[in-house]
Amino acid sequence: MFDLKTIQSGLKCPDCGSPSLVVNEKGTDIVCASCDNRYPLSSGRPVLLRTDNPVFCAEDYRQAMLPSLDQDFGLFQRFMPKSSVNLASKRVLQNMRGLLLQKPRAVVLVVGGGCQRKWLDERLGSGDSIRVIYSDIDSGADVDLFCDGHDLPFINGYFDAVVTTAVLEHVLYPERVAAEITRVLKEGGLLYSELPFMQQVHEGAYDFTRYTLSGHRRLFNEIDEIESGMVAGPGTALVWAIENFFLAFISSPFMRNLSKVMTRVLFGWVKYFDFMLVNRPAAMDGASCTYLLGNKTRKKIPDSEIIRRYVGAKHLRHT
Repeated sequence: MFDLKTIQSGLKCPDCGSPSLVVNEKGTDIVCASCDNRYPLSSGRPVLLRTDNPVFCAEDYRQAMLPSLDQDFGLFQRFMPKSSVNLASKRVLQNMRGLLLQKPRAVVLVVGGGCQRKWLDERLGSGDSIRVIYSDIDSGADVDLFCDGHDLPFINGYFDAVVTTAVLEHVLYPERVAAEITRVLKEGGLLYSELPFMQQVHEGAYDFTRYTLSGHRRLFNEIDEIESGMVAGPGTALVWAIENFFLAFISSPFMRNLSKVMTRVLFGWVKYFDFMLVNRPAAMDGASCTYLLGNKTRKKIPDSEIIRRYVGAKHLRHT
């Protein structure tokens, strides 16, 4: 169970910004000593949402159940072949871990933790040396606290690193969330971000935007790049496209799941071409997903520099 005391010094009130947050005597709410607003605890997990949040209501989370480790995802989900590869996260996150181990008791925030705790803990080595805090807006997520990325309830410069994978395409205002992520990072703190480019809608109504690698860099223009590249390439993008082509003809949930299985069995091999294409600049123009690893810097990266760093085949000049 998450111990609130381990991060209480880094929390701030979502409404007034005061760091004076305490748990009430009954252990049911967190109370701001400055503005007297109350925020519920859901199975011991803080729900730190602004009272004027236009989409989510904090009280709706009070009865949210802890995710079960033995959750049955159904026959289709358990045997569904994957539609994509990941060419970057294992290597890059292990490199990130090496950098974090140079810091005393590093604290890492995961924005949009979802159900990623197991594999991220394995790659970051969550423990005494590195403490990982998981956050999300989804009431069913396996996280330590619930919050909205548009208004992260943490003081400035608290975290040594932030990890966000396939999240910003699902928020209303990605620039605002990116600014919040940058704000809570320490000077020189690390960011690892993954963002899709050539992917179809995969989160229903909560699916808004896509980014090229240049757009990814522009979104985090206060992050000095260490490395960037392809998470999944044109092979994965093609598998997504074929799958969604067939799904366009189907409305039945059962038949949609069956179609996904059949498509991935018949065409899933195409995604392995990405291992051949990972270092080919022309492939970046059709990448399914890109990543960015960098440090928080004191000044913004100029737009001209972002354009200069373009990696791809279509080097055009607009003069």
